[in-house]
Amino acid sequence: MDFQHICDALAQSFDVARAFSHTSVVSYIGLLKPTPVFAYLQPSHQISVPPPTLPVRVHEFLKDCFDLQDETAKLAWEAFRLLAWSFQPTTQEQLAHRIKHVKLFLDYGVSRGLGVYSLYPPRRVCLDPNCAQELLSNPDDLRNRELGETRNHPITVFSLDLGAVPGYATSRYCRNCHTRYYPSFYVHDNATVRTFYVFDAIPEFIHSSEHFYMTADLCELFSNMMMSAWTSGTNCARIYNTSICKSYLESSLPLDWQTTFHMDVDDVWNAFYLYSLCLDYYEWQEILELSHSAPSQAERLRPLLDLRNSRMAGNGQEEWNHACNLCCYIYLDPESTDNNPRYLFIRSTVTDGVTMGHPCCNISDCQERLRSTKDRFCPLHQGLAQQCCITTCTAAIVPGFRTCDDLEHRNLELFQYQKGKAMFQLKNRLQRSRGGLPDSLSDIPASSPSRLPPSNSETDATAADLLPVPSDVEESWELNFHRPNEEDEIELDSSDARFEGCDGKSAKATGLFVLALDEFWMKLWPTKTSLPNVLWHDNNCNIVKMLRNDPDEHRRNYFENVALPVDVFHFKSKHKESDADCGEKSHDSTTIDTGRDEG
Repeated sequence: MDFQHICDALAQSFDVARAFSHTSVVSYIGLLKPTPVFAYLQPSHQISVPPPTLPVRVHEFLKDCFDLQDETAKLAWEAFRLLAWSFQPTTQEQLAHRIKHVKLFLDYGVSRGLGVYSLYPPRRVCLDPNCAQELLSNPDDLRNRELGETRNHPITVFSLDLGAVPGYATSRYCRNCHTRYYPSFYVHDNATVRTFYVFDAIPEFIHSSEHFYMTADLCELFSNMMMSAWTSGTNCARIYNTSICKSYLESSLPLDWQTTFHMDVDDVWNAFYLYSLCLDYYEWQEILELSHSAPSQAERLRPLLDLRNSRMAGNGQEEWNHACNLCCYIYLDPESTDNNPRYLFIRSTVTDGVTMGHPCCNISDCQERLRSTKDRFCPLHQGLAQQCCITTCTAAIVPGFRTCDDLEHRNLELFQYQKGKAMFQLKNRLQRSRGGLPDSLSDIPASSPSRLPPSNSETDATAADLLPVPSDVEESWELNFHRPNEEDEIELDSSDARFEGCDGKSAKATGLFVLALDEFWMKLWPTKTSLPNVLWHDNNCNIVKMLRNDPDEHRRNYFENVALPVDVFHFKSKHKESDADCGEKSHDSTTIDTGRDEG
């Protein structure tokens, strides 16, 4: 804002000049700009002209902020309206004004429907061209229909700069096509789909749930924390509540606000997933659509998350069609001529597995989703949760236990719980760790200068020594007591990842025991021409054997032009010499020439 323009505005009224200084004029205009409510004071076709008067709530808000008389507040708007209307602050300037005046919004704005953040639809008119109206002065000229029927509801905004603060979300309605426009999406009255707006960049606010929004920079922070520090959603919420929320604002937050200012784990994951989908659809330049009638935000996001995961498990990774001098060897065809040179290449790819915890049903190879990570069985096998956990017993369990009323089965369950008790573990650890120590101080020679045992009698306790010693009863019943992965509730699956020869990851998928690696490969390379020349895997011997015996001719011949070798380390350490098939193929095969000096 130009200093001369401010001086000219103050010169219009003596009362205004006496009430305002240069800095207070800047604050006056700054209070109007962080909220979009200022932009909606005029219809879209008169947006260049400031309104003659302010709405009552905005007028009262400014009057309290600067402790003005009613008439002086009206004169102030008359003096500053052209200056305020023409001022277009940058995003950084808007943020600076909001941080500077947050206490004023909390003290005088929230009670009048002016939140620290006031979110409005990005469009002032209906997007449907069929809703355009004819001008009375010129019926051949059409004007986009203005949105109306404004609705406001209180929200909580989780921000990175101000913490959790109150705000208002406003929706507007098109009476012609019966579509309501929200800050993040629009939906027809009879529709079941939320259609998100197409932005030139990622939206500033993520509508994480019905009455909660989260800023995009906070979502990005949580994403980096999860990726770089393996921070859980629960710990992200804890860190936010204890370290990012501003303690100096707590006394100014409204006590009767309809939504909480405390972030929980659901807020973190809802925002994280929706933010990730927004990023994904923005990169693909597609329109994001979600179910409007879903019972929860989790169910609303699940179909698109599954679709994205399926795409990323195939050819959806950014590096899927990657090629460089490290993963490809390009050479001149010896049979080509100088007049017609012909270049060939060899592409080599490594597939490996990473063991990760994956909550799943206790029935082996079941791919049904759990209702909750605390469940032992999926909905299809939920009835087994009422069955005795002894594998040879099918009797019903007794409420409060996981075994039936058989006394022997009950004792096994109680013993299983007992080994988790602290004193039980400490006793066993102590016995293991002091195995080389004398039983009493009397066993230490009197001539010893120290009352500690001599160094040659000490025994180092390893990590294995600190584990409880299983008793004979546990050893003999362990296989009968546990269902597969029943106690841990987490099945360790192999998350197969494909890496190029240059260490670039180009695909990843969760591999269950029921899914063969060749299925992952065929999904990753949907055509035979997209296959690499060399596919490395530490278990390629069994892959070749499985492909050779596959009854499906298409699958059997899909990798016929691809070399499937095993690296030297895995061949020596994981492949048995007694495996005749493996040895035969290894001796029959020739060395693969990668075209590099290092092999």
